[in-house]
Amino acid sequence: MTISNLPVHNMRIVLICFLLLAWPCFSAQKTLKVAINIGPPWAFQPAGQEVTGIDVEILRQVFQQMGYATEFHLLGYSRLIKDFNEGKFDVASPAAFESQHGFLTKPYLPYQDVAISRKTEQHNINAINDLKGKRIVTYQFAHAVLADQLSHVIQDINYLEVADRELQLRLLVNNRTDVVIGERRLLTHIFKQYYPQEQFSIHPIFAAKSYGAIIKDKQLQLQFDLELAKLMASDKYQQLLKQWP
Repeated sequence: MTISNLPVHNMRIVLICFLLLAWPCFSAQKTLKVAINIGPPWAFQPAGQEVTGIDVEILRQVFQQMGYATEFHLLGYSRLIKDFNEGKFDVASPAAFESQHGFLTKPYLPYQDVAISRKTEQHNINAINDLKGKRIVTYQFAHAVLADQLSHVIQDINYLEVADRELQLRLLVNNRTDVVIGERRLLTHIFKQYYPQEQFSIHPIFAAKSYGAIIKDKQLQLQFDLELAKLMASDKYQQLLKQWP
């Protein structure tokens, strides 16, 4: 007896069984693995809660509208680039790098790198040239991200890249460095959390630059950009930015 000859009731049972067996496969295909650079308020995991942050929630919102679930993995930036290029993730963000293994999305992350110093030191830093001769600590891969602006500074023996942002500020507080360079929201969030009594000076000497993500599949990237444009035109996008000023 063929399926077409089965009674209607039995055909329904067969169909339901098929859908139940196939559902895990469909669900797995719709979950995207996303590598995201760890650093509050852009991407972090509060104790006992799921991964969140500006970047996380933007990606979650866009992919949700596209019909995808997201699985976020918090990584240091060097590891993020390496693992994405090795094909371990469908998406990586932020993409301050180009790769032959993926396609860049439209930018949506308004990053503003700044220099931060202790207010008591009264450093006069109004331009990048004012960093010469100072001990500098910054984030991993900054030599590439800020190459056009920092090229004459990073040759200095007092230049150091450190992955741990809290350690960067600890070095500053303990007078082991003169300046920390990093993203304004990120550094502000960290020193308010760990060093609320300390006073810092923020020197906005770098040009602001927005970044997007990088997606392994071209069609997915094109669909992402379309949905991203809708989000950025809505109030939801501004609400996410204001949630972590």
